[in-house]
Amino acid sequence: MKRVVVIAKGDVQRVGYRDEVERIARKLGLTGYVENLKPYNVKIVAEGDEDKLRQFIGLLKIQKYPIFVEELDVSWHDATGEFSYFEIKRGDWREELFERLDAAGRLLHRSVELGEKSVELGE
Repeated sequence: MKRVVVIAKGDVQRVGYRDEVERIARKLGLTGYVENLKPYNVKIVAEGDEDKLRQFIGLLKIQKYPIFVEELDVSWHDATGEFSYFEIKRGDWREELFERLDAAGRLLHRSVELGEKSVELGE
């Protein structure tokens, strides 16, 4: 068992990135957490089988709108076994609410753009 600490940089806050990280980690059976770091990065701490962790790291570099991970700083450590599941560590509820609204607004705007392009193309 190993531990990996990852700092994700790029467009990773206020875009739903932590939700995606949690989904991937749970699917791979990893434990740990993901949290926002001020001002713009996201910290991920995960424990599990080294092969699963390597697979996890490969899946973290999401570049699909609205998420755009530019860089992953990765460090390896021995696992401590302190986690029983993978979770999102959330901040102040007001900030979290605004983050959700921002993400929803971006996705709605993108959906409208794509709809307009479809109409232009006659699809």
